[in-house]
Amino acid sequence: MKTGELMKENEKSSKLVWFLLVIAVPAVFAVTVFGIVLSFMGVNVLEEAKNSGKKIPIVKNVFNDETQAASATQNKDKRWQIKFNEQEEYIKIVSADLKKKEKEVTGLKNEIALLEKQMEDAETSVKADEKKQLKKLYEAMSAKDAAAVFSEMNNDEVLGILTLLQTESQAAILAKLDAKRAAELTVLMASNSL
Repeated sequence: MKTGELMKENEKSSKLVWFLLVIAVPAVFAVTVFGIVLSFMGVNVLEEAKNSGKKIPIVKNVFNDETQAASATQNKDKRWQIKFNEQEEYIKIVSADLKKKEKEVTGLKNEIALLEKQMEDAETSVKADEKKQLKKLYEAMSAKDAAAVFSEMNNDEVLGILTLLQTESQAAILAKLDAKRAAELTVLMASNSL
């Protein structure tokens, strides 16, 4: 009995081997060679296979699923691209606005610097006018009256006024001051001129 079963099994396996060797392998080989020949002729074999496969009901569902997945991915990509483009536009607008603001700030800084310079010039001019007025005032005074006023001021204040006056006026006022105070002022004037 074992021999009979063995023979039936051999017969079944030999039919399977016969089918594979005689029909399946040559068919696969023929399809492969045919596909290669068509590719050399310029036919897109894979695309043609997809199109043909779409006509077969079971295969059609597989391709539809792939198409739907690809379509969903493309839609998602388009949405991301739109968001990216919107962000890029926003960045351009903000950058342009920033550059505009930077120009405004630079303009305002230049204006502030100009106003500070004008204020400095005005202060210098006012100080120069004040010094001219002081000079006129003390040169118009008698040396005795100027010495009396100077005796009430500290050395720095007196020194500031004396340096404005002409040498003759300085000498006359120093002569009318107390000798000790005149000596102090003379030393200060000499040290400032060095």
